[in-house]
Amino acid sequence: MMMVMQRFEPLSDGASLREAMGKLFEQSVVCPDRSAGAESTPGASLMPVNLYEEESGFVIRAYVPGVKAESVEVGAEGGTLTIKARIPGETEGEDAKAGRWLAGELGYGDVARTLTLPAPIDAARIEANVENGVLTVVVPKAEEAKPRKIVVTSK
Repeated sequence: MMMVMQRFEPLSDGASLREAMGKLFEQSVVCPDRSAGAESTPGASLMPVNLYEEESGFVIRAYVPGVKAESVEVGAEGGTLTIKARIPGETEGEDAKAGRWLAGELGYGDVARTLTLPAPIDAARIEANVENGVLTVVVPKAEEAKPRKIVVTSK
């Protein structure tokens, strides 16, 4: 039996600094974490959302298949918005006993999302509706946060 000796190089076993920095850059800039700037509620899955800003406020959209409007909770405190819902699933209750499951990939259960918005909001005028399994929340900006056009006069 022949033995081969290999030289021990401790840095070659781990990731190189270049690889580590590349991975860090990709995770934080190129493909940022979906949950950046958001918090989740304990025991609930993170609800994926689309959030965009308009001149008058913010619009949040989320998929909530099979959820009735009365089952969705939307709350606002300061500049923070919280959305909670329970997505019903076929693997829960009597449907789960109906037969042998071969695939169960559709998400279900409690979902929640807490978002900190970048401008003051008018919590009294927030509107939310569910249509065809899509939750849309319209969050108006507070008057002091809206851009204003200043009229310039001459003397």
